Amino acid sequence: MVKNVRMRLLLVMQVLTEQTDTTHGMTMKEILEWVASKGIAGERKSVYEDIHALQEFGLPIIYHTEDKTYRFQQ
Repeated sequence: MVKNVRMRLLLVMQVLTEQTDTTHGMTMKEILEWVASKGIAGERKSVYEDIHALQEFGLPIIYHTEDKTYRFQQ
């Protein structure tokens, strides 16, 4: 598995924008598994940082405490 920070950030953005919406989210575990399936290494802490960077960039990514999922709010 390759450690590629830029690619991981882009993959996190891709999975959240393409596979989540206001009614369906993904847990951190699901996000990590999806990124790993693309051959990129990632740890929980680094993906949290990626999500925070995407939020600062302006993407409306929301964490729902009820089901502990991240969702892209379009």
